[in-house]
Amino acid sequence: MAASERTGTPATAASDGQQPKVVVVDTGGTFGAAGEREILAQAGCRLVTVPSDDDATVLAEARDADAIIGKHRVSRSFIQALTRCKIITVGGIGMDRFEDVDCATEQGIIVTNVPDVFVDEVANHTVALLLACVRWIVPAAQQIRAGGWGGERGMIHRLTGNTLGLLGFGNVARGVAQRMAGFALREIIAYDPYVDPAVFAAHGVRSVPMVEVLQDADFISCHVPLLPDTYHLIGAPEFALVQPHAIFINTARGRVVDEAALVAALQEGRLLAAGLDVTEQEPLAPDSPLRTMPNVVITPHMASASDWASRERRRRLALEVAAVLTGHRPRGVVNRQVLDRLDLK
Repeated sequence: MAASERTGTPATAASDGQQPKVVVVDTGGTFGAAGEREILAQAGCRLVTVPSDDDATVLAEARDADAIIGKHRVSRSFIQALTRCKIITVGGIGMDRFEDVDCATEQGIIVTNVPDVFVDEVANHTVALLLACVRWIVPAAQQIRAGGWGGERGMIHRLTGNTLGLLGFGNVARGVAQRMAGFALREIIAYDPYVDPAVFAAHGVRSVPMVEVLQDADFISCHVPLLPDTYHLIGAPEFALVQPHAIFINTARGRVVDEAALVAALQEGRLLAAGLDVTEQEPLAPDSPLRTMPNVVITPHMASASDWASRERRRRLALEVAAVLTGHRPRGVVNRQVLDRLDLK
C-alpha cells in the first residue's frame, strides 16, 4: 500500500489546479533523511511514497504523477503509461537502468541524473582498489586474521615509474589522473574518442588509441559507460594485448567487460591482478572463480558510496523536481533536447 501525505503550501499548481504530485519510490523507508521533504514542501508538492519498485505497484500511484523520484529501473512500457509526468529523476551517473530515454523525450518528460555527486568517491575508490592490488593488501590482511605473519611478498609491486592507462576520460577518470599524478608515475595515458585533445593536455594526460592503453599500461583502469556499443568492449582479444604484469581495475559497469575472458586471463597468467567494484552479474554468483582468487579484490558496487554522497544524491533529486515543478530548468538533464519544447526559466 502507498502512503500518501500532503506537505507544504502550493508554490506552483499542476495543470488541473491541484498541487503537483510527486511519487517517491522508497523501498528502504529512508526518504526524508536528507531534507527532501522540506525541499519539496517548499515547492508546494503533494508526496506519495511507494515502498516497492515493481512497475505495476508504482504505476498505481505514478500514472498521473507530475514527478517520479527513486525508480530503480525505468522501462519503456512504464514511461508510456505515464499521463502527465514532467520529470523522472535518476539517482546515479549511469543510465543503463533507464530503458528508453528517447521515449521519455518523445513524451516531453525531463530525465535527470546526478553526474557530479559521485565523482570524488568513485575516483578515490578506484585508487584504493589499485593500491590494494599493487600492495597485496587483502591477502596480507587475511593472513593476519588467520593467525599468520609474513608470507608471499612477490606480489607487492612498485607504483613509481609505471604507466597508468585509462579507458574513458570522463570526470571520474580525470579525478583518478589527478590523484595518481602524485605517485611519480612514468606517465598517464588515456583513450576516449569523444574528448577534446585540449582536455587531455589540461590534465597532463596523453591521448592514445585504445590498443596503446592495453599494450603499454602497467595499470589499466576502466571508466567507460555501458552503452549498446560498449557491451563487452573489453574481452578476450583485448586481454590478449595486455602485459602479463598488468593490473586491471573496473569501477564503471560490469557488462563493459567480458567476465569470462577476464577470469581466463587471470587464471592463465595473462593478467596479474584485478580490482573490481562491478561485475556482470550483481550480486556476484556464489560459485564465481573471482570470489576465491587471491589476486582479485572485489567490492560490492560501493565505489559511489559515502555518508556525504548518500545525503547529497537524495537532496539533489528533490532539488531537481522542485526546480521543474516551479517552472525552472534542472541541472543534470540527460535529454537536453526536451528543454527546447518546454517553457522553463
